[in-house]
Amino acid sequence: MLLHCTSWFKVLTCLHLIFASAVVIYVSLLFLFLWFLGYIYNTCGLLFQTIEILYGVPAPELALRLYLQCAEAANDCDLEPVAYEFFTQAYILYEEEISDSRAQVTAIHLIIGTLQRMHVFGVENRDTLTHKATGYSAKLLKKPDQCRAVYACSHLFWVDDQDNMKDGERVLLCLKRALRIANAAQQMSNATRGSTGSVTLFVEILNKYLYFFEKGNPQINVAAIQSLIELITTEMQSDTNTTDPAADAFLASTMRYIQFQKQKGGAVGEKYEPIKV
Repeated sequence: MLLHCTSWFKVLTCLHLIFASAVVIYVSLLFLFLWFLGYIYNTCGLLFQTIEILYGVPAPELALRLYLQCAEAANDCDLEPVAYEFFTQAYILYEEEISDSRAQVTAIHLIIGTLQRMHVFGVENRDTLTHKATGYSAKLLKKPDQCRAVYACSHLFWVDDQDNMKDGERVLLCLKRALRIANAAQQMSNATRGSTGSVTLFVEILNKYLYFFEKGNPQINVAAIQSLIELITTEMQSDTNTTDPAADAFLASTMRYIQFQKQKGGAVGEKYEPIKV
């Protein structure tokens, strides 16, 4: 009986040691994680300070690039608050320091491209950032720049490798907005030069329609594409249209692509068949 009790005591002692060891390991790992997290945030603080020094150089364009690169690094580490803070600083820098129109165009496309690659943001943070980006795009100085930036924003609402970021309706809204800006640019050209200008912007938007049509966006249908093709044809046949060999070649290439897709057969050919070119 005494031997039996001694055996149980040894077993309980071993279990106690194992449990104590597990607790020690858990606490050690927890402290290590907290230390690493603190190190990351301290490093981010140092990066903020380093980038802010560039304000006085002045090198706002370089500082903005660095903020966006840091946001991408935070995205890769799944640190949403850090990534959001870097983006916020990039937006503040854009608003306060970048005033040259060409620099603004470059900065906007950098912002859009970086935001498109981000996967760490929740719905609320992403909506805030995309709303800001589309707002900046529509406020660029020149209409063609506005148009291109706005239709580039459509990619923020349809990301191929992220099923939770496929908002066909908002994609269509971006493209329609870009189309309205392109129309405004044509009217402005007609008022100032007596000609409607090139149809290049319309052809560029048509290519975006075709891209999302192929990606399966249900909001981009044959009727919308056909209507845009007819609009471009009407503009080109207008007496006030300015001849642009580059735009003509671009349109011809786009029409050949549609015809090529028709000839593929199968699901792709069937999808393109109703489009008249």
